[in-house]
Amino acid sequence: MIGNSNKFNSMKCLNAIKIAILILLFQGFSTECEAQGKYEINGAVSGITNGQIYVFSGNKMDSVQVKDGKFQISGEIKEPVSSIAIAQNSDPRKMSQKSYLQLFVEARPMVLQLNYTDFSEGKLTGSKTQNDAVRYTSLIKRIQSKYKKEMERFESVRSKYNAAAAAKKSDDILEAIKLEDNEVRGYLEPMFNEIKDSTLKFIRENPQSYYSLYLFTMSFRDLNYKEAQSYFNSLNPIYKKGKLATDLLEEIEGMKKGIAGAAAGDFNTKDINGNPIKLEDFKGQYVLIDFWASWCVPCRKGNPHLLKLYAKYKPKGLEILGVSDDDRDEDKWKKAVEKDGIGVWRHVLRGLEYKEGTHERINVERDISEGYNISSLPTKILVGPDGIIIARYNGSEQDDKKMDEDLALIFDKK
Repeated sequence: MIGNSNKFNSMKCLNAIKIAILILLFQGFSTECEAQGKYEINGAVSGITNGQIYVFSGNKMDSVQVKDGKFQISGEIKEPVSSIAIAQNSDPRKMSQKSYLQLFVEARPMVLQLNYTDFSEGKLTGSKTQNDAVRYTSLIKRIQSKYKKEMERFESVRSKYNAAAAAKKSDDILEAIKLEDNEVRGYLEPMFNEIKDSTLKFIRENPQSYYSLYLFTMSFRDLNYKEAQSYFNSLNPIYKKGKLATDLLEEIEGMKKGIAGAAAGDFNTKDINGNPIKLEDFKGQYVLIDFWASWCVPCRKGNPHLLKLYAKYKPKGLEILGVSDDDRDEDKWKKAVEKDGIGVWRHVLRGLEYKEGTHERINVERDISEGYNISSLPTKILVGPDGIIIARYNGSEQDDKKMDEDLALIFDKK
């Protein structure tokens, strides 16, 4: 889900698109459409003569025999296009960039050329959607090549963190590396923006492609509701009956939550001290809901400023509620609240729950973030005394400035 946490990488992940692709792939793309037919792949692989490779399709995994460097893969597809992955091993958690290849298959004969030492360089012919995917990937690689030094520095800091975490270094050391990571990530911001703009341009110029629909599932949150709806309407209607499209449309409709003019999402939970708390407790007051996490460096860097705002406007009627994305690590949440000195306002966990031992969401209705359509951290929501949202601030410098201006306009005249 968009909004789930990665404790080292912030919500703006360097490889967010690849991660999202894997998540979508292994959740599966089952649909209610009638079967479109069978796909067939005749494959050849160098670097291995006899052995096995593995095919992931939806939530299924099958082994495929390689004999004399040749193999065949076939299966039913329920859409005009389906997504599968070819991998060296059977455990998705052990996949690296070179050990798997994502493919978009169509109901026709196709040919796949693989190199066992680097699956990512594999070439599938016979699928128009795969051709579109290759074009897009080439475009992104050209952008990334302009930021080689910045990416190398980022990778160096990430490796540094992984080594420190494996060596069980102190929290202070890990926090220091996180700050360094946040700094180098800032140098990559132009690259992120260029990739974002190029992705939306690709979708605009290729609205009939299934791959544009696929890309849009990972980029629609860079738009507002009306823009996202317009992009979706432009996409090929042939693909809109499938689950991928229907789930996307549902998420786009969810963007109407948590915006100015909408009712604030209701909640009823317990705060950090175990005391009951609900939205109604703030009726008649202005409340700034701060969606954050202990692992989110930009969130915590903003806490000193929040403390100043609270000290200035609390006597005039401002309340702050911290909603943390630390459901799986309550100790770190509590330590962060104490360390940053933000225990002066109330704090709750968002209520993210999974079925034990799985990635299946449960009790979604209890998740406070769902009621506000939170997809990135930090995000702040200003709610008026009548329970209607006044404004939404998504963490940029421009948004922070707008938040200060809005609060001054409300309270300085009091």
